Parts: sequence; C-alpha cells; structure tokens
Amino acid sequence: MGKLAIIAGGGELPHVGMSEAIAAGEDAIFLGLKESDFAPRGHESRTIPVHITQVGKILKTIEKQNVDRVLMLGKVRKDLLFQGLKFDLKALSILAKTINRNDYPIFLAIADEFQKMGVTVISQKKYLRSLLLQEGRYTPKKFSSTDLKDIEFGMMYAEKMADLDIGQLVVVCDESIIAVEAVEGTDVTIRRGGEYTKKKGSAVVCKSAKSKQDERFDLPTVGVHTLQIMKESGCKTLCIREGETLVVNPEEVVDYATKSKLNFVVYGPSKTKGLNGSQKKIKPL
Repeated sequence: MGKLAIIAGGGELPHVGMSEAIAAGEDAIFLGLKESDFAPRGHESRTIPVHITQVGKILKTIEKQNVDRVLMLGKVRKDLLFQGLKFDLKALSILAKTINRNDYPIFLAIADEFQKMGVTVISQKKYLRSLLLQEGRYTPKKFSSTDLKDIEFGMMYAEKMADLDIGQLVVVCDESIIAVEAVEGTDVTIRRGGEYTKKKGSAVVCKSAKSKQDERFDLPTVGVHTLQIMKESGCKTLCIREGETLVVNPEEVVDYATKSKLNFVVYGPSKTKGLNGSQKKIKPL
C-alpha cells in the first residue's frame, strides 16, 4: 500500500483526519495549501507546502511520494477563482474541462486527473467518523410547533440549494428564506440572516448536504465558530443533517450551544419527530 496524502486547507478537519489516519496505521502526509490558513501543528515532518494554483507540481509531488490515495479536507475560500491568481497550465487545462466554475465540477475534474495516475480520492468520512452525529436534539429546550415548521422548511430548502451547487446553508424565519449561502460563505450568510431577524430572535440556520452527496468532496461542516457567529447575529437554532454534516469538536459545540442558550439539532430520517424527545447525548454514528 502506498501513502495517503491529505490535501489540506484551513480549519480543524485536516488535523482530525491526520490523527485518525495515523491511529489506523496509515503512512500519511499533508499537502498543505499555502492559499489557506493551514498550519502543520506538530506534523512538520509530514508536511509538504503546495500552491493550489500549481496543480502540475501537486501531481508530481504525489507521484514522487508514492501516494495512492488522496483525502481532501479543510477550508479553501471559494472566491479564489475570482482573485486573479496565476494558475499553471495543468490547472488551466482542468478548469477548461469543467462545465462551470462551481465547486463540484472542479472537484470531479481534479479527481479524474488523480484517477489517470492510479490515485483514488477517498471518502471524507473515512477518517472523520467521530464527527458524524445521530439524529436528535442535543440542547435542553424543546421546540414549539412554529420552530419545528421552520426546521422542516429550512432543511428542505438547504438541500435544494446544495443540489443546485449554490451553497449548503439557509437562514429561515416564519417559513421564509431570509438568506442563502453562495460564494461569500457561511459566516456572512448567517450575519445577513440575523440582520433581518434579530428583533424576533428565532431564526433557524439550516445546513445540508446534497440529496446525493459525493462523500469525497465538500461535506458540510459546523463548529463552535458557527455558533459564535449565530450568537452575535441573533440566530437561535442550528440544524444539520444526520450522517452528512461534520461537527468539529462535538462536545465543545454542545457545551457552547447550551451555555449560550442556543439550540443544536441533528435532522434525520424521523424528521422533526426525532427532535422533541429527550435530550440526546454525544454518540457518533
């Protein structure tokens, strides 16, 4: 078996993935993207810095390092495509093959290049199982029928937006879509939604994967930072989808939500019926 390469953007996911991969016996390396806020954090000997614009060099590095599997984890700003960066010829040829510049076509084109080399892009869930939670309500407060209607409404439209490859998050209040995520990202979308609903103080933030999500790319992710932005913005409830949304440091998320009097729920096959039973304890899938 060859090496596992984690193409690493910003945030915690690459580090969780590396820890779980090493624990499973992998000989793993980071290809740390310089255009993100990635830092090796003690894995300097396993880290090779790369530029997202120099795809040709990334492919050569993968070949040189005897990599046969790739895991793509971490945050990379979507607006980089519009920043006038100088891409190498291989990057430009990949972009030329895509039907548009949305995330998924680009990911597919990159995966196709890896496949030509005999390198497989593996599921992001492979080494992030500990971040996937079962359905249920993880905070104390039970919901009113109005709250439940907003959750059901919001999760339906969050999935629709994800299916359209626009974004993964919507902000809902009184069964109205207040804000939809696009290239600006989660934080700006939540703040925009809170701007219109702060007086009411009951906005629901819904985040969803696609109905047929490709597990190799761009699984939705939330963490304490998401809740901090919600608190600042006056949004009340965070709802994610069971088995599809990664929760970074789940215990910290639940603790922060509880202390901040925010609601945190995981929407599953039981839909809203699964949210008003007893409070759920952290138990990964």
